[in-house]
Amino acid sequence: MNRTLALIVVIILGAGTLSAATVPYTFQARTKIVGGDRVRYEVRPYTYHFRVEVLSDETGPKRESVRDGKPFIEAVPQERYAVRLYNPLPVRVGVNLTIDGLSSISGKPVGPSKGKKWIIQPHSFVTIRGWQVTGDDARRFVFTSKEDSYAAWRSNAWGRDLSVNCGVIGAAYFWSKGDMEEWFEAHPVYEPVYRDEIAQDGMSRSKAGVPAPSVERQQAGTGMGERESHPVRNVEFHYDTGMYKASQAAVIFYDFAATPPRPRPFADEYAPEMPMR
Repeated sequence: MNRTLALIVVIILGAGTLSAATVPYTFQARTKIVGGDRVRYEVRPYTYHFRVEVLSDETGPKRESVRDGKPFIEAVPQERYAVRLYNPLPVRVGVNLTIDGLSSISGKPVGPSKGKKWIIQPHSFVTIRGWQVTGDDARRFVFTSKEDSYAAWRSNAWGRDLSVNCGVIGAAYFWSKGDMEEWFEAHPVYEPVYRDEIAQDGMSRSKAGVPAPSVERQQAGTGMGERESHPVRNVEFHYDTGMYKASQAAVIFYDFAATPPRPRPFADEYAPEMPMR
């Protein structure tokens, strides 16, 4: 079923080329195929790789390793950072970016498909540098101790310890299947007249990684740094395809310690109960 949400829009910076953590996602779309004077349609699978990258103010792209089969980066105390979200699709997407299980827009614990999302134009990216606190300003992402994290501060408002999910960055992507099929209608596959079938275009990119340095520090979280200008506006966005399960989302774990925690990038779908009086 098609869903509608008011979304935050930021200025688009253009396509990037840096290596980053990726997650593949395969879906099917109705595809227009032209062969000579013949036009036919068939449903074909397409796999795209969605990229997420953490950028340090001091050193640039954070070096990534693999811990327990998951992407992992080293956090440095008081280090300011940003998260870059890439869109490999030929249509715009909405992305639910969470830090320590909290929405980067609302600061609330959310499920993968819940809440406002960042809009990214086709074949482009956005760079999110902090928590969106107003329609004009954001507060910087900064690595800090779990006790001083934004999630720990928000725990009082929710009556439960939200800091248990410190140490994870999650990005769930959503888009319209109809938009994709309109794109394939306008950009058909041209089939040689002497063949009945053609090989589907490869749309995935290889994932590259480099080892991360070892660290021996306490458990990390993300706090709120200084305020900076970051104007946004709300738009209406319809989607029916994407990463509805947390296991499908692009996830990067981080910590000061050599052994990462096992936080969750997205929260439960239901509101927590207050204790009875």
